[in-house]
Amino acid sequence: MHILVDGNRIAQEIKAKLLAYTQSVSVPISFHIIYVGSDPVIDNFIKYKKAFGESIHVDVTVHHFDEQVTQEDLLSSIHVIALTADAMIVQLPLPSHLDRQVILDAIPAEKDVDVLGTKSRVQFREHASLFFPPVTGSIVAIFDHYDVLLEGKHIVLVGNGSLVGYPTTLWFEREGITYDLVTKDTDVHLRDRLLRNANVVITGAGVPHMITSDMVKEGAVLIDAGTSEADRKIQGDIHPQAFNKALLATPVPGGIGPITIAVLYQNVITAHKQFHDVPR
Repeated sequence: MHILVDGNRIAQEIKAKLLAYTQSVSVPISFHIIYVGSDPVIDNFIKYKKAFGESIHVDVTVHHFDEQVTQEDLLSSIHVIALTADAMIVQLPLPSHLDRQVILDAIPAEKDVDVLGTKSRVQFREHASLFFPPVTGSIVAIFDHYDVLLEGKHIVLVGNGSLVGYPTTLWFEREGITYDLVTKDTDVHLRDRLLRNANVVITGAGVPHMITSDMVKEGAVLIDAGTSEADRKIQGDIHPQAFNKALLATPVPGGIGPITIAVLYQNVITAHKQFHDVPR
């Protein structure tokens, strides 16, 4: 049986639980997005994040900074915003003149709902954080929803970027899950051999349709968290023809994306509970 993951459905199930909480509390929930510069694709993504938050009664504020903002001014603003915010993120990418990690590390770990700060990631790896990196959390949500068991499976992770690959390796390692990592430096013959033998493929390379049907085995689980724009369309790393061989697969768009936003807001709600000492 071939299952095409309905990311919108899973996101709506998460949303219903979040809404039940937000309707039960009287203390406003504040989520702040730091956005530097302007890009039409990012503009739309932020609109979607803001709309989701507002639909569950979260006060979402976007702080829009000029592309030429100095690092000193941006850090100063982040420190001020953090004083009263329940949760915060820095929208990526940042202009090249800004030190990305310094900016991300300026968000207090207890408000860092993207889990991109150095301290936040250490806490996540050590089971000391109540947050889940949003993309990794969406992958786990899919596994839970469809009862996908990883024990004894050959797992291949493609890409080691900051949003998909790296946080997923942290999750694998903290849970004792064995896996093979494929990066752009992996020998192409080794890469192809690993993919053809994989029971589970998780990819976040951002290379349109780099994994084709002949590169995956029959009955594999294909999790595509890699998105990029090609031919004016959002495309994933896995060619849709490969889905015909899969036991379960995530389409792009409509798979990982909607769940990732929902998991982000799970973190926002968790941050609110911590900040206001609400029983969990």
